[in-house]
Amino acid sequence: MRCVCVAGHPGSSVPPSVVAAHELHQKTPTTIIIINEMARLNNDVVTEILLRLPVKSAARSQCVSKHWRATISDDYVRRRLAPHLSLVYFPDAGKAASPRFASASAASSTGLLEDRDLGDLFSFLDGAVACDASNGLLLLRSASASAAGRFFVADPVARRWAALPPPPTDAMLSTLAFDPSSGPSPSYRVINFTGWRGRVGELEVFSSETGKWARREADFGVMAGSLSGSMHLHAGAVYVLAFEPDCIVRMDVSVAGAGEEKVACETIELPEPTDGDGPVTHSGGLLHYVTSDRDRFNVWALDEAASDRQWKLKHFVKVDDVVEEGCGSRAGEIRFLAMHPDKDVAYLWYPWKVVEYDMARKEITGTWEFGEKDQKNRVFKTWLVPSSFYLSDCLAHDGRIMQC
Repeated sequence: MRCVCVAGHPGSSVPPSVVAAHELHQKTPTTIIIINEMARLNNDVVTEILLRLPVKSAARSQCVSKHWRATISDDYVRRRLAPHLSLVYFPDAGKAASPRFASASAASSTGLLEDRDLGDLFSFLDGAVACDASNGLLLLRSASASAAGRFFVADPVARRWAALPPPPTDAMLSTLAFDPSSGPSPSYRVINFTGWRGRVGELEVFSSETGKWARREADFGVMAGSLSGSMHLHAGAVYVLAFEPDCIVRMDVSVAGAGEEKVACETIELPEPTDGDGPVTHSGGLLHYVTSDRDRFNVWALDEAASDRQWKLKHFVKVDDVVEEGCGSRAGEIRFLAMHPDKDVAYLWYPWKVVEYDMARKEITGTWEFGEKDQKNRVFKTWLVPSSFYLSDCLAHDGRIMQC
């Protein structure tokens, strides 16, 4: 089968029939013949074609035929799609600057991240502000008098959003928990911390599965005041970085909203002291914690299922190996943003770009810029998800979906 490059996507090799099929609106006899021929392709061939397409082209391929739509909707195929890099950042335009959203338009390791102003995208939400983000979804809270305290969960890629019912109590801290790899129909939870005394916290948890808020209580195992804002969700549990003592608090929210009165918690001792800002994440099924000193990042890994449960120093990343010559090498000028969910690959920010770094091969494998040229933008949240299809499904099933 002869292959060509898709216009606008250099190096993307796909069959010419796919390119023609993307122009279905022309309805030419030749296009109809091509579509009929493509219907004879078996699932393995269709799958290999789809995996070689950029994200947007793969999405449009659902319009080729019912057979193709069923194939690309298969959970196995979607999990094999290249991760989609996205981030939320604040432009260097004063304290009143609205956060902006940027994402890679294709599975490319270089270039400019596609930019979108969140204020323009969600202006119809009466001045709602972004208060948290988790794996491609944003948590927004309305600041208007008519809907004060109302929450919205939005997907800026698919331009979809869902309105949550009003929470019973005003929140002191709100966080969004979403794991796109949790299953074919992943759900999200919004956790409101409404009060705490000593080691005990009062929570209200919203589940997209039930569509309701549920009051819960959690014994963190440490003083509530020691919890940081660094949170991460994996396999139905929220991991919160804490200090004094230095540890990770694991809160099981998978059953919250299902009749359980208390949220089960446990503490995981850290291998090194924390400053309250070390990234906590999962990659390859292992829990990872990142510490930093003056000239390098230390990447620790923990197998939670192991009997000994000992942290191991898995990688270290030298700042000088990431920062370009002449850009400075102070630790304060570089941030460890995220890890690839399956590979030993890190994503770091330094003025003023995002870098993909292979920790096993000790080399930079990708760079992206975002925002306007020469603008000093600072990253707030970043994530990699298998594809935006997961996010659309997550919001579409809860019955409160809206599209802008």
